[in-house]
Amino acid sequence: MFGDVLAAAKRVAWRGCAKADARAKVCTPATRNAVLMYHSVGGREGNTDGRRFSTAAFRDQLAWLDTRYDFVDLPTVLEAGTSPRVALTFDDGYRNFRADALPILREFDAPATVFVIADRIGGRSGHGVPYLDAEEIDGLLADDLVTVGNHTRTHAHLDRLDPDAIHEEVSGARDALEARFGCDVTRFCYPYGDHSPAAVDAVRASHDYATAGEGLVGRQTDPALIPRIDGGRPLSVVRWELTETAERLRRAVRGEGLSARAET
Repeated sequence: MFGDVLAAAKRVAWRGCAKADARAKVCTPATRNAVLMYHSVGGREGNTDGRRFSTAAFRDQLAWLDTRYDFVDLPTVLEAGTSPRVALTFDDGYRNFRADALPILREFDAPATVFVIADRIGGRSGHGVPYLDAEEIDGLLADDLVTVGNHTRTHAHLDRLDPDAIHEEVSGARDALEARFGCDVTRFCYPYGDHSPAAVDAVRASHDYATAGEGLVGRQTDPALIPRIDGGRPLSVVRWELTETAERLRRAVRGEGLSARAET
């Protein structure tokens, strides 16, 4: 409960900072790479505060990003380029990714990674929102813009599990996806961003890349713990999240100091 209160307070403070920056335009845009996280485009499921994130808002956001970043696939965001790079990821594998997000991604030729929950393929969320089915995932695997990744078997909190259960959620889910779709699954996303040393070790042993945590990508970013920014929010908030000022504040909250220069 206390953690939820803190998270809500942070969101309120962040929106206030975003509004202030939108008026004053004093914060320096980040020059480092970033990964953006989405859940439902055109819907509410999984989005921050359960808010609907419209296709129009998604298109506007990509249009803004397109003027400042190069859209790249997830592994490439770990490399430096002549311009800042941004990778796009989608958690949970909701059906509206294919119907609502993918056409807009094609407009911008923007690659994306979709993290699916192995035991929920073809099912529905607790609120009745459909997940991608096997035929739809097969279609995504044939699309050059899309890579399918692993989001565990059941969307469990990995930091609460013993090693055997972690192995089943991580490697078991990967094996199930590879057997079902005849593909290599090398990317992972920690549900809720939660992880433990045992979970990170299990992911590192079975996948090449994994996303977790909040922030921008730095020169020393661990491929098994790639931070992200929540993209499913108003453009003003995302703009603020991508500034160096916001990154320094995040690092200060985590006790890493105010300077972010060492990671650029």
